[in-house]
Amino acid sequence: MKTKLLSLTFIGGIIFSGNAHVFAIKKHFIEQSINQIEITGKVIGQDDGMPIAGASIYAKNNNKIATITDEDGNFKLSLPENENSIIVSYMGYETVESKINGKSPLFISLKPSENVLEQVFVTALGVKKVSKSLTYAVTELKGSEFNKAKEANISNALVGKIAGVNVSSTATGPNGSTRVVIRGNGSLNGNNQPMYVVNDLPIDNTQLNLPGIGNAPGSPKLNVDRGDGTALINPDDIKSITVLKGGTAAALYGANAANGVILIQTKRGSAQKGIGIDYNTSFTLETPAVIPDWQYEYGAGDAGKKPLTQNEAIATGRWSWGAKMDGTDVIQFDGVKRPYSPQKNNIKNFYRPGVTYINSIALSGGSEKATGRLSFSNMNSESIVPNADFNRKTINLASNVNLTDWLKFDVVTQYNLEKSNNRPTLSDAEANPNWGTYLIANTVDIRNLAPGYDQNGKEVAWNPVPVATNPQFVVNRIKNNDTKNRFVGMANLKLNFTPDLFLQGRIGQDYTNYEFFGYIPKTSLNTPDGYVQGSKMILSNINSEAILNYTKKNIYRGISLSSLVGVNSRTTLRDEVRVDGTGFVLDDFYSLTNLKTVNYTYPYGKTKTNSVYGAIDLDYKNVFFLNFTGRQDWFSTLSKENNTVFYPSIGSSLIVSDILTMPSWISFAKLRASWAQVGGATPDPYALNPSYSMIQGGHNGQQLQGPTSSRVPSPTLSPLTSTTFELGTDLGFLNNRMNIDFAWYNRATTNDIVETTISNASGATSSLLNLGRMRNEGVELLINGKIMSSENFSWDVTFNGSYNKNTVEALTDQLTSITMASSVNNYAIISSDVNRPYSIIKGYKPLKDSNGNTVYNVSGGSATIERGPLEELGQGVHPWGAGISNEFRYKAITFSFLIDAKFGGSLYSGTDLYGTRMGLTKLTLEGREDGLPIKGVDKNGATVDMVIAPENLRTYYDGLKNITSEFIYDASFVKLRQVIIGYQLPINKIKGLSVIQSASISFVARNLFILYKKTPNVDPESVFSAGNAQGIEQFGVPRTRSFGLSLNVKI
Repeated sequence: MKTKLLSLTFIGGIIFSGNAHVFAIKKHFIEQSINQIEITGKVIGQDDGMPIAGASIYAKNNNKIATITDEDGNFKLSLPENENSIIVSYMGYETVESKINGKSPLFISLKPSENVLEQVFVTALGVKKVSKSLTYAVTELKGSEFNKAKEANISNALVGKIAGVNVSSTATGPNGSTRVVIRGNGSLNGNNQPMYVVNDLPIDNTQLNLPGIGNAPGSPKLNVDRGDGTALINPDDIKSITVLKGGTAAALYGANAANGVILIQTKRGSAQKGIGIDYNTSFTLETPAVIPDWQYEYGAGDAGKKPLTQNEAIATGRWSWGAKMDGTDVIQFDGVKRPYSPQKNNIKNFYRPGVTYINSIALSGGSEKATGRLSFSNMNSESIVPNADFNRKTINLASNVNLTDWLKFDVVTQYNLEKSNNRPTLSDAEANPNWGTYLIANTVDIRNLAPGYDQNGKEVAWNPVPVATNPQFVVNRIKNNDTKNRFVGMANLKLNFTPDLFLQGRIGQDYTNYEFFGYIPKTSLNTPDGYVQGSKMILSNINSEAILNYTKKNIYRGISLSSLVGVNSRTTLRDEVRVDGTGFVLDDFYSLTNLKTVNYTYPYGKTKTNSVYGAIDLDYKNVFFLNFTGRQDWFSTLSKENNTVFYPSIGSSLIVSDILTMPSWISFAKLRASWAQVGGATPDPYALNPSYSMIQGGHNGQQLQGPTSSRVPSPTLSPLTSTTFELGTDLGFLNNRMNIDFAWYNRATTNDIVETTISNASGATSSLLNLGRMRNEGVELLINGKIMSSENFSWDVTFNGSYNKNTVEALTDQLTSITMASSVNNYAIISSDVNRPYSIIKGYKPLKDSNGNTVYNVSGGSATIERGPLEELGQGVHPWGAGISNEFRYKAITFSFLIDAKFGGSLYSGTDLYGTRMGLTKLTLEGREDGLPIKGVDKNGATVDMVIAPENLRTYYDGLKNITSEFIYDASFVKLRQVIIGYQLPINKIKGLSVIQSASISFVARNLFILYKKTPNVDPESVFSAGNAQGIEQFGVPRTRSFGLSLNVKI
């Protein structure tokens, strides 16, 4: 369209804009008349297909002819008829030149900038901010970090990649739960994990069951790890993951964000011609990475002798205290004679190769008016544990519709169907197959235990302890399965009043229907009547909010404003029926109706939190930034007198390099500081007042009521408070080829809500109290470097490191220590003590007399070491963490690897303890030939100077179970975590494949090697709980290394 346009310019710097035209007025008056053309177009982000508002558009040959895009990314611009190109730019994206060539409308896609100082981050409530304006530490990982090296639980993919983020997972295989802690633990026994937000909707990350000591009194026999809430994400759907670490970053989310926030954005559709197809397929094979290095010199038996009868073979089935191996035939547990030879491959022979297939397909497309993306994925994962598997099907739909020029609607929905079979238990649980697999006598081939039962289905005994179940019987006859149907959806309506003012309302729900059923057949030696455990659960999390947002550039002398106010309501529900029972009447009929005794419990909890919040961001000439936030929460779980808390925050940043003359090698320098206060309420909605339920069985046939909980009600509880102060700097060097992000923080939690044990004489067992103060102080360092960069070759390096000092500063006047967990028989205890770090490991060292002599208990021809007083032996959480990644690109080939490390933590190894008691560790070789000399004193002070004969060694080494320090190890490690080799296929050079836009293939390896460790026989990352008590492992599923291939095709 051609028009006549009168352009006037005057002395001054006034800019007048109207109808998407910009008239530049400068220096002197000119009047001219020229032919014009009018073009229109839309600007979107190449990474997510979403419109970019505020992008600058100007003529290539005259930057005075310019405009900006509106809220929907649309623009109009009148140009001289002889102008054939426009320049499009926006902070955080690469500037592009677009040829006009008589075309209109234009569709322009901007690629995110690789300059880390210009990156745009998604922050709290989905607000996008440019890196230089941030007043707190934020780390973003692009979807490509997860699309190639896929993990069943996306949290595991964060390992080693983000400073200050500590990730640990239970030793229960690929579908187990994962623990993520940001900047240290802030609560003594409350929730320490961050809030997860997917597409602006907070999701439920409930760990459905935390396994612990298998045969502790009151523990369920099928105490399996049932996974957590973050397993719902399909890696191929991820666009980015952003970690908000500090209180200032997360304060707008309120109490749920006291431990930080992990924001997950999934992919969306974009305006394009036709339908885009994105197909991904991957195959992964995994095998045990760490196998116990047992001794293979002395075999099954006791007192240095081989078993001579079948009964003796069963009695010594877990003992390798026999004679020296000589290859002669010796009777075994099943009455069959076999060579008395080392069986070094029992671990490899019991576990199978784990296999995971992930296939996904996505359809995307759209126009100026509407965009959409629909994806489907199917993951099949077979654990290395026989007969254990996991399947997850995911459907994800994201759509965006411009109803009018001023009204937009978008919706994101996801449905997951997850099914698991035979999730493993841990520790010394009856249903833990790893227990027997690790401890079987070293001259017995574990394959000979198969199938684990006789012709009548009865478990075949292989050792004298019934609870140490035949591992083949466990995987073939003890069963559990669970099904999770999960729906996550959110709808958002946005009303644009003006280009500067909009109102949006959104409502979403995370709904889960979960069922678990497991049984132990009556043919089990330890549970001869059989056992059933089941659960049906509904979890619901409804979040609704409305936000009014006002943004204005240059409101006063170079000051720009961005502000918002909002209201939020969040309702959570957990409605569960639990059942367990014993006494099967009929064989092989596993139903509640076939039980003699059935017990039901009905856990229920519903909470609501109402909130108002606001934020003001001020920007002075893009040099100085100041932001304020405030949020007020009201909790249904607390009394009216104590149920509200206000969270303020303030942050500022200064671009020093823009106001001071810097050396040429310093490209950028920013200082930032922030302070914030967040809080939280108890998650138990019925902690304030007594609650009652029907007592199982009643009394003489009469129904009776009794207390629901053995915990004393706590009507005066008030919210805890977490206060964080943070200082940091961002530096760029050598034209931003190297960038440094450094942060120091100090976080104090006060008025923590802690469950403490009380005397049973009170009629209760515990009480919730507001008590104590805990502090986390630390530093974080992130360095990005572009070592080399050319058209055909590049080399990028990223290093992250962190240190966190945690201190429990106070409890109460009466309390100086809180026990958090313990190992089997309390050999090791996890506790938090005043003036010591969180989660310390306590236990016992050998008792010494005043002269430093070891004290022994001498009995017969043997002796055991007396233990000393309970004392601190280590710290269960690593204070140091680091990771370094390198990525090389040569033409179409990429090669990357990640090394990560943790230092300073300790681990109590229950596996090594039992291995020693059973005569399997190499420690037990000492004394096998000539006896074990010991020197010291007895309990009466008399001198002990003796040699324990080989036939009495088992008593001595078994006694080491009381000496915790023998099995406390430095858990520091360095691992080669990941290697990826990728190749971009030359599709454009292959005839007949023009329909394919791109195709790539990648080789991926995870957890390849442990480059450094000090934990014998186990992986230093093995733990038996994803809860707060860290620092104990015992008979978990072996950690695995994996190798795989992935293929991506885009059409």
